[in-house]
This record gives sequence, C-alpha cells and structure tokens, in this order.
Amino acid sequence: MIKIRDISLLIDRLEDLVNEGRRIPLISGCLVDQDECLAIIDQMRIAIPQQIAEARRVQQERDQIITLAQQEAQVIKETAREDARQVLDNRGLLREASQQSAAIADETRRQAEETMRGADEYAIRVLGELEDRLIALQTTIRNGLEILQQDAGVERLAAESGLDQSIEPDSGPP
Repeated sequence: MIKIRDISLLIDRLEDLVNEGRRIPLISGCLVDQDECLAIIDQMRIAIPQQIAEARRVQQERDQIITLAQQEAQVIKETAREDARQVLDNRGLLREASQQSAAIADETRRQAEETMRGADEYAIRVLGELEDRLIALQTTIRNGLEILQQDAGVERLAAESGLDQSIEPDSGPP
C-alpha cells in the first residue's frame, strides 16, 4: 500500500526531474524526460485512490463506533429500566424509581453523545488531513502539468525557430 510519504517521494522525484532538466536560454523553461514524468504521474494516480480508500475505511470505522455507542446506549437504557422495575417491586418507591430512571437515561444520553462526538471529531480530523494532502498533491500535479505544457510550447517554438533559420538565405560572405 502506498503511504502519504510515498506520495511525497513521488512529488520530490517529479520536482527533482524538473530541477535537473536542461535549461532553455532566454526563458524560464527547461526540457525534462517526458517518459519519466509520465511514469511518476501514473504512480501518483495509483496512490490517490488508495488514499481515498483509506478515507472510506476511516468513515466505516466511525460508523462502527457510532453503531456500537448506540447499541451500548440501548443496553444501558434496558438495564436502567430493569433496575427501575426492581426498585419499584422491591421497595414500592415510585418517586425514587422515576428519578433514577431519568438520571440513568440522562447519563446514557450523555455517554452516547460523548462517544459520537469523539468519533465525529476523529473522522473530521482524519478526513481534513486527507483533504489537505490531496489538495497539496493536486496543486503539485497541476504545477507539474503546467511546467510540462510550457516545456512542450518551448520545444515547439525552438523547433520552429530552427526551421526558420535553415530557410533564411545567407546574408553574409561565405
């Protein structure tokens, strides 16, 4: 499985390739190995879906935590009801049973909300980090594509300039 640092390494390789490219005089462009750039971009395309799968896994974990919290809350409620019935049966204290039942229900609700809030915060944090990484990766890819597109334009201009010079008649003495 490709990790975030693997994506960072791919980005570093792409950046190195651009930095090592041959500079073209009088412009800010350079020539780079197209096949190598495309290979790195293909590897990035493989890595990004894996990051999305990781985000889905985190979302599923969050859903499982919420489901478990709800189940636990239901068990606690049922236990509270049974405890309240026993108190009523054993002592006949309706008021005390009502108060305990309300307190247990409030505590159960509070615990369930706290568990769900924790799961939501975890999912939001992980998904936010993933979003930041994907945005950074997208920016890097976009910049790399722009550089490659600029390089392709420079090569075309250089090729056209070379053709124009070979067509021009000799203006000086031999």
